[in-house]
Amino acid sequence: MTVKKTVSKVGAVPSYGLYGELLSGDYRDPVHHETIRERSSRHNWTIRLHRHRGLAQIFLLRAGKVSYRIEDSTFTNDQPCVLFIPPGIAHGFRFDENVEGDVLSLRVNDLWAYAKTALEQAEFSTVALLAQGRCENLEYIDAAFAQLGPIYHGMKRERDAILQALVRLILTYIAGDVGRTQSNRMAHASESVSRHEKQAEAFCTLLEARFSEDLLVNDYAKEIGVSAPHLTRVCKQVLGSAPNALIRQRRILEASRLLEYTRLPVSEVSHRSGFKDPSFFTRTFRSAYGIPPKTYRATKDVEGLSRSP
Repeated sequence: MTVKKTVSKVGAVPSYGLYGELLSGDYRDPVHHETIRERSSRHNWTIRLHRHRGLAQIFLLRAGKVSYRIEDSTFTNDQPCVLFIPPGIAHGFRFDENVEGDVLSLRVNDLWAYAKTALEQAEFSTVALLAQGRCENLEYIDAAFAQLGPIYHGMKRERDAILQALVRLILTYIAGDVGRTQSNRMAHASESVSRHEKQAEAFCTLLEARFSEDLLVNDYAKEIGVSAPHLTRVCKQVLGSAPNALIRQRRILEASRLLEYTRLPVSEVSHRSGFKDPSFFTRTFRSAYGIPPKTYRATKDVEGLSRSP
């Protein structure tokens, strides 16, 4: 499946009862079922961008390629999947002629109590695209749709009760998969943060031990076992600054300590702090404190303190 952003140039997006039907009329069922082929074949396999005010829809794609347009995003998919679209969301499709699948439309205000309550869950608050491999309940949803079609178009006495049961089953399966997807995403994000925090901690430990050495960001990254760009991302994310800035801060901190508590020459302070170029050290120190190293030392009262190196 590929996804890309597009900028909508469409003015007013039409709102239908069912696609192409400006007047939806009276229906005795709170749901409507049809195959994808039934409606799309009548419109040259293209369902233009539109929305439904009081209609939620569930699309089951079994075979064929389809390009989706959801608001300002487009998706291309040729794998079995389930797509849920809540009311009010603009959507459109371009199907291949060999498409196989079903569409279940739910008239939200007319639904059975359970279905209406189910759609109020967080899992149904946004568009959900559940593709094969990430949708554990796909085969069960498919099986429920396979039963729903004949029941919907049939005339059995138990028709209404079975429709209710099948819709409830489909919504439960979808809610379960959406919930799992969201939980997995959150767990992955949490795991990434935890891993990044450990990498940031490893960098800080290494920096404390070796800040005075002539090491580059790439050297620190190799010691930790990551790439330099990755280390930069981690430091910015967890520590709020790039590695170079953190290295420079630690060296300046050491330089200020040596200036305040020792009588080492400024050139030696520069060297012991990790600055190999005294001129660069002076410029960096002035940038950090607003005054050069010698002036900084002069402002500190070092009488009575140890001045040994």
